[in-house]
Amino acid sequence: MAEQNQEHQHHHHHHHHKRDGASLFKEKSLNAIKRNRIIEKWLKIALYCVAVLMGLLVVLAYLFG
Repeated sequence: MAEQNQEHQHHHHHHHHKRDGASLFKEKSLNAIKRNRIIEKWLKIALYCVAVLMGLLVVLAYLFG
C-alpha cells in the first residue's frame, strides 16, 4: 500500500514539472544514467563474448594448428 501512495505523490509532482526546470534536468540526467548503465551492461556482455570467442579461437588454433 505504501508503494502505491508514493506512486500517487510522484504523479502529483508532474503538474509542477513545466515550471521546474531543475527537476526536469534531474529527470533527464537520471534517464541518461539509467541508459548508460544499460549500455555498460551490454558492453560488458559483448566484451565477455568476444573474450570467450578469442579464447576458443586460440584453443582451436592450438589444437589444429
